[in-house]
Amino acid sequence: MHSKKRARQAYLFMLPALVFVVAIYLIPFVCTVAFSMTNWTGLGFDMEWRGLQNYVNAFLDKNFLTVLGNTFVYFIELVILQFVVSITLAAIVNGEYKGSGFFRSVFFLPTVVCTIAVGFIWNIMYDPISGPIKIFFDAIGLHSLSSVMWLSNSATAIHSVSLVSIWQWTGWSMVIYLAGMQAISPDLYEAADIDGVGPFRKFFKITLPLLAPSITINLVNSTIGALKMFDLPFAITKGGPGYATETLSMLMYNYSFSLNKMGYGAAIAMILFAIILVISGAQMKALRKNEDNIL
Repeated sequence: MHSKKRARQAYLFMLPALVFVVAIYLIPFVCTVAFSMTNWTGLGFDMEWRGLQNYVNAFLDKNFLTVLGNTFVYFIELVILQFVVSITLAAIVNGEYKGSGFFRSVFFLPTVVCTIAVGFIWNIMYDPISGPIKIFFDAIGLHSLSSVMWLSNSATAIHSVSLVSIWQWTGWSMVIYLAGMQAISPDLYEAADIDGVGPFRKFFKITLPLLAPSITINLVNSTIGALKMFDLPFAITKGGPGYATETLSMLMYNYSFSLNKMGYGAAIAMILFAIILVISGAQMKALRKNEDNIL
């Protein structure tokens, strides 16, 4: 009887959090699923049931397929390049030497800057007439690069936006990798030194395998962030030129709030949710299995 009373008390303490989760997450999710099967405009409650027609129309829409491709380009570039750059920076600033704390702060600093502000700053950086990037390439004699229209050319615009995202969020991943590196026992490196193991082999045979939990966290976080990216391309290019840098989140926003096609926008939101769920779920399963094999 006493244990049942304690269980009821525990549920009572959990009740406010459960109500919050249901109100903030579950109810809007269920409403989004329902609206995605209607032609709701977002104005009033006059709507018709359309079933899966919005989903079918999405995959028949050339603009949607273009934006879907853009989203996967962001995903591939951000996940791979951010992993390589951040783990390299973590290896460089790992250890206690003069200036290490300064460089850690410098590399982490962009993550605390508002993303919209970052977008405006890099818009100035990419300016094809008086931007610092053009001035730099002119100064070192690379006139072929100084004349590139980084944000106006559809061939370079999406990669330019990816570069800014990597610049902003690499420091966050670096800190997680750095924490993982500092948790590795120094005895392992001392034993490797006795065996005459070189620095690169120590990194790939000791450091990298033991960073498996940190790699899981960073890869899943960067995957989710890349797939639902909105604010940075919105601030830098507004999705242009054309649809060259637009993401699914931006397309969902435009259909829902600019074109008053809330039902169709909700369908795009559910497609994006399914993509994120499948990819991040597959990553978690594969990376967790890798962790178990290593640890």
